[in-house]
Amino acid sequence: MITAWVALAAAVLSPDLSRSAKQKLDRIYEGKVPPRSTILLSQDEINSFLRYDYAAQVPRGVTEPWIGLEPDLVQGSAAVDFAEWRTAGGAPPGKLLGWLLRGKRKVEAAGRFTSSGGNGRVDIESVKIGGMPISAAAVTFLIEHMVRPRYPAAVVGRSVPLAFHLEQARVERGRLVLRFR
Repeated sequence: MITAWVALAAAVLSPDLSRSAKQKLDRIYEGKVPPRSTILLSQDEINSFLRYDYAAQVPRGVTEPWIGLEPDLVQGSAAVDFAEWRTAGGAPPGKLLGWLLRGKRKVEAAGRFTSSGGNGRVDIESVKIGGMPISAAAVTFLIEHMVRPRYPAAVVGRSVPLAFHLEQARVERGRLVLRFR
């Protein structure tokens, strides 16, 4: 598996690629994609969008977000200060959790994404915090107690309907292929 930081070094990020991704995403959000259309988003477009046009929406406590795409596999990394991120969401962590998770840590995650028939599913394969692998039980705990309270629609391990009239979102090497109904 390619590590996030090696792939990031090889990435081509630019305001032009960010604008290209934003135009495509705006068409999707505004419902302006014709039926049976396909939209391609390259890994560099996605990462440029995260760096430029989406940067103001990245939650406080999260920096250097990066997404890597391999067949059916999404890899991501960011530098995260969990206490700052949680506090910015309106729910400061308890003393123990705040002590355990304070300070910036490199977070890396990989998950399988599959979809068809208008439904998609994410299964987490691995998570590392500060280079240390996190157990499945700890990942479940973090999702339930840190991610879901802030993002209730975040679903892992079961199939859910895709939004925006998507028939399929297919992850390929270096790109995301969006096919619409």
